[in-house]
Amino acid sequence: MAERNAHAAEAVSPEATLVLYEDDQLSIVQATPPDTVLLKGDIDITNSAALADALAQVTARWGQVSVDTAELRFIDVSGWRVLLASPARPRPRLLNVAPCVRRLSDRMMSL
Repeated sequence: MAERNAHAAEAVSPEATLVLYEDDQLSIVQATPPDTVLLKGDIDITNSAALADALAQVTARWGQVSVDTAELRFIDVSGWRVLLASPARPRPRLLNVAPCVRRLSDRMMSL
């Protein structure tokens, strides 16, 4: 986890963005650089599949994806699995790790 925190100061430009998914709870936006995805809102069982699809789309195009979670307010286990536990694709690099992601990761890793 400490390695991902070292990238917290990296700049992500909100200009030139592409909305990959949006609902009442969550916005998933591809930003500049193009391999970066910004998450804003709440991730739960109702939208974690959309997150997986968006990350797969960016990974297929760019090979790797960075995910900025600074504006994420909530994440449940289904979303955590998409971000950190999926063996089917390369794990995304986390930028600006939100407190909710850190708390859930700490709890899941201590089991």
